[in-house]
Amino acid sequence: MLIATFLAALFASQAEPPRACRDDNWRDRCAAEDRARVENLLSIASIEEEARSESEVYRARYVDGYGRDMPVIAFVRRPGQDPTVEVSGTNGRKLTAPVGPESWNAIVAGSRFADRVLAPLPSEPNAAGSPPSMPSICLHAWVVSVEMANSQIARHKTEPVRRAIQSGCDGELTVDYAFDLAKRAVEALAPCQLLDEKKQRNSVTILETCLGLEGDRFAAATLWNRQSEGRPRYGLDPKDPGVWRAYLGTNGSPTLDWQGEVTTTDRGRDNRVAEAIVARLDQTPMSFRPTKFRGLSRIRAEIEGVVEAEGGRIAPYRQTWVWDPNLSEWMLERWTVAPFSVTD
Repeated sequence: MLIATFLAALFASQAEPPRACRDDNWRDRCAAEDRARVENLLSIASIEEEARSESEVYRARYVDGYGRDMPVIAFVRRPGQDPTVEVSGTNGRKLTAPVGPESWNAIVAGSRFADRVLAPLPSEPNAAGSPPSMPSICLHAWVVSVEMANSQIARHKTEPVRRAIQSGCDGELTVDYAFDLAKRAVEALAPCQLLDEKKQRNSVTILETCLGLEGDRFAAATLWNRQSEGRPRYGLDPKDPGVWRAYLGTNGSPTLDWQGEVTTTDRGRDNRVAEAIVARLDQTPMSFRPTKFRGLSRIRAEIEGVVEAEGGRIAPYRQTWVWDPNLSEWMLERWTVAPFSVTD
């Protein structure tokens, strides 16, 4: 009897989370401790705290198809304040903007069904002689949750706290509402509107990128678009100097300072910097990962990033870019790469 009780407890402790709750790493995203972890990570209050403050809040959380926590998007109306949208990311990064009455009213109206579950449609029998239908397969699904404080559920009636969570494989009311919030957030935040949506997966990833823009974010956003378009990536040969020349800008004269070794390019006439980069890639496979885009003015911007090489070695880098109004193009002015260090 004792052994049976122990085994039952063991199997119960190893039970998998419900499909709607589990991310790609099988973490239980419905668990209270996971919600608290994300709230601490993104410096946001719990929805219960928001309700006690008498704020009206419509908030969505997202976990992407690889188990990563994405930004949290909230449309809030706090006592004595106009409605705003708040986008919260890691490291204390925030985006805020006012929300117009049309958008706010649509968010309130849409919330009334955001925590409902649609009844399944009746299955239709296969036609005589036809093969049985194949089950659908859904991989790397996003997990989406909606939390609401003092939300309107009927005319003159509110509910202190409402919460719903859904897998992207199901793609029903909660998912639809959460991504509508993301779309409306992009529409409210002017710098985010400049990011090329064709180079993003959805409105949530647009907002994640937008959180990384600093300074003159209009300039930073257009430089991000240029980087996404021109950076050597999958499908392009990183050891082709022509690929790097296109990345540097067609009419520029960039300087490369690679750990004290300086290479310059005569304005639009040679590929010396591009060739210097390729020569280093021939010696050591490396990748370049931008991490920050900062607009210094309407015509100058900079990028911070890291070079990642074999053996866990990384080197920070900084690039300065200048806008050429004649070509309507960003061109690299200077690229400085610091010495490598070994990560733990």
